[in-house]
Amino acid sequence: MSVKISINTRQYDEKGNMDTIEMTAFGKIFYKNDGIYVIYKEKEEDIEITNTIKILKNQVSIKKFGAINSTMLFKCGESSTTKYVTPQGTLLIDIDTRELDINIQEGEHIKLKIDYNIKVQDLFLGRNKIDIYIGTK
Repeated sequence: MSVKISINTRQYDEKGNMDTIEMTAFGKIFYKNDGIYVIYKEKEEDIEITNTIKILKNQVSIKKFGAINSTMLFKCGESSTTKYVTPQGTLLIDIDTRELDINIQEGEHIKLKIDYNIKVQDLFLGRNKIDIYIGTK
């Protein structure tokens, strides 16, 4: 089924300065086993990246594939480390999920709220809050 994906990210640095990133894309949703998979493409600096959002009962993962490769795992109260591979090199990202809210309205929409601390090697330390809305076109 075709879906519209709206993503709003608020990124806070160590000093509390906020940057907002908004994105809208169209993709497909699939139901497989116990999971929901949302696949969409985005362009980042003229490079196309395929994204897969995997939604399980109590965790969400966001996988990027293409010129940029990474898998970010969000599970409330848990930490994880991932590699963020770009044409310029590889960065290690530490994620500490503070809050994860999964709201599924079958056949209508899915709302995800993800609040997590992020550390990108010694380059960036902050907090991200992501709201993802997945709905039928």
